[in-house]
Amino acid sequence: YLCQDYRISKHSIESLIQSSQNKENGLFEGPELKNFIAPLNTKHDYNHLLFHLTCSASLPVIQQLGISINPIYAARKFCDLVWLARWQDGIDWKQAWFEGNNMLFVGQLLVYLRDVEKHPGAESSLARWFDWLDRTVDPKTGLWGTNGFCSPMEAVCGGYHQLLVYYHENRPLPNARGLVDTVLSLQHADGGFNPNGNAGACEDVDSVDILVNCYKRIDYRRVEIRHALRRCLKHILSTQNLDGGFPYNLNQKQSHMGIPGTEAGPNVSCTFPTWFRIHTLALIAEILPNEPTLAGIPFRFNN
Repeated sequence: YLCQDYRISKHSIESLIQSSQNKENGLFEGPELKNFIAPLNTKHDYNHLLFHLTCSASLPVIQQLGISINPIYAARKFCDLVWLARWQDGIDWKQAWFEGNNMLFVGQLLVYLRDVEKHPGAESSLARWFDWLDRTVDPKTGLWGTNGFCSPMEAVCGGYHQLLVYYHENRPLPNARGLVDTVLSLQHADGGFNPNGNAGACEDVDSVDILVNCYKRIDYRRVEIRHALRRCLKHILSTQNLDGGFPYNLNQKQSHMGIPGTEAGPNVSCTFPTWFRIHTLALIAEILPNEPTLAGIPFRFNN
């Protein structure tokens, strides 16, 4: 708990979020970005980081706690079908992991514009967003990029993101069996979902999320999925520190997309990987609720 008095903690969160919103574009800029200048020619440039902070961190809290914010003006350009088409056609599946984040930002923002801001054009743009993804998917794997652009792991870590919008909108998956086959093929002997071993928090949550959602949708390789989730559960818990937190992975320096405020030494507990590790445990608990290390933990997901 941030504070024993929920009203005080909510007020603190509300004040931080509202004071972090840019009045001109509606995006959110946290204190770790105030004096940050991204290196030239970096993928994770300042604009990308603002969308990350807005979509991954701010909007879920805003909607869960009912916090009042200004419109997100920067998202409205995606309601222009011509602009959206040009933007999607520029996606480079050779960088599927990076582009998957971008696809999620746009899909999530279009849902927000449709449901919260009631912005005209959001629904038709979201339909176009899906149609384009359905046309560019690799039908053999149900992922984007595995048809000659990137490795299966890169595609899984990328596809996880846009698949979240497919689940939210109850959109049929392009090839759920292909998704399961691809993810299961990535699991290392140590239980993590990196074929080279020592999988990080992102690789594991991306893979587990796909397995869990496919498990709930189709009856396919379910025994193998449960076995894979048990192995991953042991892998995750083996990385937990005595303070309860988690590093991103073992024995490596840490930094979240190069932001100085997120740098940490090897095996140090950090907020980002800890959140994702707990999220992964909650996903596993959906399929394995009676595992001794998970039983009785009141995991909850936001809407």
